Amino acid sequence: MNQTPTRGPLTPAEEFKYAKLAMEWYGWGSPIGLGIALVAVAAAALLFRIAIFGL
Repeated sequence: MNQTPTRGPLTPAEEFKYAKLAMEWYGWGSPIGLGIALVAVAAAALLFRIAIFGL
């Protein structure tokens, strides 16, 4: 039996609200975005060190 409620299309105001909430959590200022950025900077620094000094 299907328990999923059905909805019609979102209004423009609802679309904006949900898009704004998604960007607050998944944007670069979020914990997830900052974590990804930190890992990327660390990887770039490691590759730079390997390129300059070798293993």
